[in-house]
Amino acid sequence: MPGLTPTLLVSDQHFPEGPCVDRAGNLYWVNGSGANVCMRTPAGELSEFVNTDGGPNGAAFAANGDLYICEPRLHAIVIAHPDRTWQTYLTACDGEALRGPNDLVFDASGGFYFTDPGGSKPDNPIGTVHFVTPAGDISTVETGMQFPNGIAMTDDARTLTLVETYPHRIWAYDVPEPGVLRNKRLYWEHPSEKALLDGMAYDEEGNLWVACFGVGEIAVVSAEGKTIATHDAGGLRPTNCCFGGDDFTTLYITEAETNCLYALETGVRGQKLYPDM
Repeated sequence: MPGLTPTLLVSDQHFPEGPCVDRAGNLYWVNGSGANVCMRTPAGELSEFVNTDGGPNGAAFAANGDLYICEPRLHAIVIAHPDRTWQTYLTACDGEALRGPNDLVFDASGGFYFTDPGGSKPDNPIGTVHFVTPAGDISTVETGMQFPNGIAMTDDARTLTLVETYPHRIWAYDVPEPGVLRNKRLYWEHPSEKALLDGMAYDEEGNLWVACFGVGEIAVVSAEGKTIATHDAGGLRPTNCCFGGDDFTTLYITEAETNCLYALETGVRGQKLYPDM
């Protein structure tokens, strides 16, 4: 797969992250240094969706149209509703306050997994991963991580992939049932120590598109954990990516060196996100 060239989509953002699309094709992203979630319509109209007065990060839509947002500054998971109101949803697990939720992914049951790397680093591996049932019950499913970051799930909901940023690695887990992780194994490792792996998205062929913060790349990794291609991310600090567009083959990239959003026309359809897609 030859390298693709990104197209500038939106400029003048403030540490953009958490790109995601709704059923209507609207693109959303957060501004981690701007405390808000922004929206771009397919026609290119821009607006502020909500402002959490915090520092939002990863985000994902639930099937009912609510946008779930990791809020590390608020130590919470918050929910933004289609009417542009928002509420705090989760602030603790097993009586312990959340330290700094980073990214999340929904599974087929309507539950979701999220990473909480708050305060974790190589010499303080306290990062955790949690699962939340559709009823709102929360549990811890992984501990002792240096910095758990991006998180994604295969289309069949049987494999969870998880970035651990500082070791430059992505781990894979079997998911025999919602909220149960088994058989942890190394899925992929970036060859450069400068690459701080961040957010990621699957395409419908089972390849994982990974934002490689620090080296300006979107890496494409096969289901077997092999590097297929690398693409220019528009700047050295891509934070995350998602598929969208008219035919769902556009990869949207949030990039924090230029503080812009970019689009890659991939020619590959992204992973199905909603039952009616």
